[in-house]
Amino acid sequence: MCFSNRMWGDISFFSIGEGDWMTKKVGFFVNTRKENAPQVVADVSELLKKAGVAPIVADEQAEDLGLKLTGIGTAQMVEDVDMLLVLGGDGTLLSAAHLPKIETVPILAINIGNLGFLTDASLAELKPSLRATLRGDYRIEHRMMLEVFVNSQSPQPFHTFALNDVMIRHYTRLIELNAYIDGELFIPYNADGLIIATPSGSTGYSLSCGGTIVEPQLEAILLTPIAPHSLTVRPFIAHGDAEIKVEMHSTYESLDLFIDGQRETHTLTREAEIKICRAKRTIQLIRSRSHSYYKALREKLMLGERIK
Repeated sequence: MCFSNRMWGDISFFSIGEGDWMTKKVGFFVNTRKENAPQVVADVSELLKKAGVAPIVADEQAEDLGLKLTGIGTAQMVEDVDMLLVLGGDGTLLSAAHLPKIETVPILAINIGNLGFLTDASLAELKPSLRATLRGDYRIEHRMMLEVFVNSQSPQPFHTFALNDVMIRHYTRLIELNAYIDGELFIPYNADGLIIATPSGSTGYSLSCGGTIVEPQLEAILLTPIAPHSLTVRPFIAHGDAEIKVEMHSTYESLDLFIDGQRETHTLTREAEIKICRAKRTIQLIRSRSHSYYKALREKLMLGERIK
């Protein structure tokens, strides 16, 4: 069942006095392909130990980081820790969003790569940001997620979640789709594909395809066509409690469904029916007091930059 609650996106602000912070365990989720990842993990682990906090790295990543195995898997780590430290970029954070029970643990995301639009701080800001977090000097930003239900014969019916977006497309041809909002036909699409995105995903692939930027505290669902075959088809923003249903009318035997890029990929038969709505679960992002979404838009996406 789709979750419905008409409200603005929730941001929780709170501060805990120094000495009252209850974090005892911090888990790591790392882009182990980054050359500097092992050293960053070692440095942060030492900082945490000095603060009386236990650093935990799951076995799935420990070996790649040159660390001893502890017998703790990623799923168990997420359940055990009080905070998850994500070291990488936006892709690493999106991967973390698909971990089991990730909605139960606050995430501090640090960019140790290139753009890092969704992350809270850069590598240079890592230690000050972590110290502030351990003092309780931060805020929690709840990011909306999508829940996806697929009713099909092949594969079997399934459901999943997305933090950024859901994409339907055929790699080589135009596809025909009918989109319904709350049970009513919205418009038919004849396009390379269709992106259904959250406000968090509005600065991702949706933006590249002409979608608008939506402030992440709003609850909304974006429908952005990919290269539509008509000038009358435009991106659209539905309300956050909308139930989006997509039916495929192409003659091709199958189409592809992508969840948060390629975090999940599914090949669907043309009879498949896809329903997408706001999920009850959210992602808890730890934000420093100085973090500014508008500043990130200006500095990282060059929004409003004059072209000379």
